[in-house]
This record gives sequence, C-alpha cells and structure tokens, in this order.
Amino acid sequence: MKKIINTLFAIALSATISTAAAFEFNEMYVATPVEEGISGAEVDQSIKDLSVSEGILHVAMFPLSKQVAQVTGKPFRHLSIHNICDAKTASILADINDAFVIVMPCRIAVVEGKDGKVRLWSMNPAMITKMAMPEEARQAALIVAEKMNNIIAGASEGAF
Repeated sequence: MKKIINTLFAIALSATISTAAAFEFNEMYVATPVEEGISGAEVDQSIKDLSVSEGILHVAMFPLSKQVAQVTGKPFRHLSIHNICDAKTASILADINDAFVIVMPCRIAVVEGKDGKVRLWSMNPAMITKMAMPEEARQAALIVAEKMNNIIAGASEGAF
C-alpha cells in the first residue's frame, strides 16, 4: 500500500512540475517602482487609503520588517504585505470552484530592495487569463485586478 501511495505521489508531483513549467516564474508577478522620496511607510498608508476609495476591503497589513527586527534584534529594510479582498468576488469564485479563490489578486508587498528603492510587488493579473476557468470567474477576478492596479498605481505616486 505504501508503494502505491508513493507511486501516486510521484505521478502527482510530476504532473504539477510539468504544469508549472508552462510559464516562467517572472510572469507570475509585477514589480512597480515607487517614486523617489516616498517611504515604505507612506506607501503602506496610501494602500490603506486607496483601498477605501476603490471600494475594496483592506483586510490586514503585516509589518514584516518590524517582526524581523524583533526576532533578529537588527533593523531590517521596509517589508510589508497587504491583504486586500472583495468578498462578493470571492463568493462568486468559490461558488464556481473553491480553488478559484486563490487566483484573486489580493496581495500587495511593499519592499525596500537591497538597492534602497521601494517597489510594490503583486500577482500579475495576466495570469488570470492563462487559467482555464469559466468566463464569469475570470471577469470577477479581473474586476478585482483592476482595483488592485488602481491602488498600486496611486500608491507608487504617493496618492492618498
């Protein structure tokens, strides 16, 4: 029985790896530079404010650089992650297929790179169009992606 389970696991892993190889990792994300002079903390606040104007819920902000500093005892460059969600869209996607909720572009990372420049990192909304999903689900996810793009564009310019 253990041999059968290991064989099935190997087949599943192989299928996953061959599917994943259909696109490059750098196709999965978008990096948006932040205008010079705008701090990571200002971008964090901008994302919170802009999510309200876009009518999408800012669920949480994780100030990871503060946690890294607390755990290591050393300061760390700016690193935060924002979770933003649209409950209606999530429910539409879940009603079609529970797994579709993971393709909602709901996360924005604010990262001060090793070069000192602040960038916004997010899922590439074009990935939604590469997935085999019903048109209703795709359109719902693309609406959220548009709101996220608006937030990212505004935050990269320091808008509130």
